[in-house]
Amino acid sequence: MKIRAFTLTVVFKGLSANYGESVGNVSELKKLTHGGELYSYISRQALRHELWRFLKENYRIDTPDYWNEEPEIKVKVEELLTSLGMKGELPPPQILTAEQDVVQFHPEVNALNCVEADLFGYMKTKGGEGADTRSAVVRFSPAVSLEPLALDLEFGTNKSFADRAGSDPNPFQFEHHYALYTYTVTVDLDKLGTELSPKGETVGRLPEEERARRLKMVIESIPFLSREIKGRVENLSPLFAVGGFYTVKNPFFLGRVEVGYDRNLKKFAINPEPLADTMNLSFRGERVGQTTKVAILKGFWANEEELSKAFEEAGARVLNVPEMFKELAEQVSEVYGV
Repeated sequence: MKIRAFTLTVVFKGLSANYGESVGNVSELKKLTHGGELYSYISRQALRHELWRFLKENYRIDTPDYWNEEPEIKVKVEELLTSLGMKGELPPPQILTAEQDVVQFHPEVNALNCVEADLFGYMKTKGGEGADTRSAVVRFSPAVSLEPLALDLEFGTNKSFADRAGSDPNPFQFEHHYALYTYTVTVDLDKLGTELSPKGETVGRLPEEERARRLKMVIESIPFLSREIKGRVENLSPLFAVGGFYTVKNPFFLGRVEVGYDRNLKKFAINPEPLADTMNLSFRGERVGQTTKVAILKGFWANEEELSKAFEEAGARVLNVPEMFKELAEQVSEVYGV
């Protein structure tokens, strides 16, 4: 059966990585309620921004550097755009526009000539004609804390600046939550590198080499994501990850991660049962566990051996974090046959 989707559920540890609207001088964390407890979360928009920032800084997406790096692919894409009656200039001369006070992608931008528009989708409004939209192919769930929020509060002032200026300091307060978080990222492999009509029909599809390059970039970026906030940098690198390539479009492991704390070992433990049970799901004779990879950061989890045994019995391949992402990146070539 054809591989149609990539999904990965990640666990990382971080401090206060997304704030909502401030109330007075208090910066409040984004939070939600579940089971009578408060949990902090990092919005999907924030995660999307951090992936875009990493791709921009390290792969130079939507710049001449990106397109000139693979000249043979560039020629193929330019020929494709010309055959479709689109401007073949790579990258497009303008990515965004703010006409009529609406910030959006430029009318000439599409999923074929713009990596950002392809990965994260777009909506381009047209006066009197509605909107031209394309759904994102790379989708994040919010990163929700796995530990309840205790409403810790930091108090601070700009005393150094105030003393230097001979003025009174301005106090501020931040809500804080240092916790494990989990999120899931999914990629629709059918739509990646494909421009669609308003009716959902395929207008044009990039060469397989370019589709593979874009997917590989996303996978290679996940272990290195970080979050810049309030003068800090938080590490979003996985402590645990589970997922892979599948013939069914489903975020299998979203909402399946549960953790506890071993006070004797002073380490966290993951409950393997919901994850292993999910791996036993079958579709058309293919079990989820058959194509699932699991990454466990060595030395972090209290029940590392239990996790490895449970997942291997469910058919999954258990690796360390670097090995998992190396194998996933290499598997992209098989997915697109390049």
